[in-house]
Amino acid sequence: MQNQNNSQESNRIGVGIFIVIVIILLILAGAAGVYYASLKQEKPKDLSDTTVKSFDLMEESKMVHRTVDDVLLMKRENWQLRDTGRRQHKDLLEVSGADVVWTDREVAVGVPVTTELEGASRWVQEHLRTTDVKTIREEKSKWHGMEAWRLDVGIAVKSGKDNERNFTTDTIFFFHHGNLTNRDRDIPRISKEERRNDEKSRTNDDRSRNDDRSRNDDRSRNDDRSRTDEGKR
Repeated sequence: MQNQNNSQESNRIGVGIFIVIVIILLILAGAAGVYYASLKQEKPKDLSDTTVKSFDLMEESKMVHRTVDDVLLMKRENWQLRDTGRRQHKDLLEVSGADVVWTDREVAVGVPVTTELEGASRWVQEHLRTTDVKTIREEKSKWHGMEAWRLDVGIAVKSGKDNERNFTTDTIFFFHHGNLTNRDRDIPRISKEERRNDEKSRTNDDRSRNDDRSRNDDRSRNDDRSRTDEGKR
């Protein structure tokens, strides 16, 4: 009788150990699945990948929108913000024929007349510097007939080994709003020398973008010729 009880006790212990092992294996399998899924998800997009027929940048666009909002709202006591709403865009890559989808919007930012428009743009760029948001370009502009400063920010996506392509998601217009009276004491005035250096830097950036665009156009034409020659053969 005692042997029978011992046998039943051993069976119960064995079943318990088996269940524990199964649970541990399931937990490990689940963790491995999450790990490999995260690796796959974190793989950076590459616009030169011809096996991909569509590049969805909607989540990246939302990330930029949220980040820009977070920075601008830091000045909600001093500035007036207005968002025009998001629009969806689709572009076709010439080389691969894949489409790229992202969203963009315009944000109008009224600042006190005592704040330089370019200085407000600099303040925003400085707070975006530690994020994944890409500063694409900035320049003098107009907003509803008023003097303004335009800042374009967005996403930089890998396009080949050493290249990347920028997609503008947020176009920010800074303009003077006469009803705003709180001074921006953390935005210093820009000296003439700094302004000259900035203008020179923007000119060089424009030339660089034009050179990159020309090289990409030449590369696309060469690829088209290669495909045509292969078709003839």
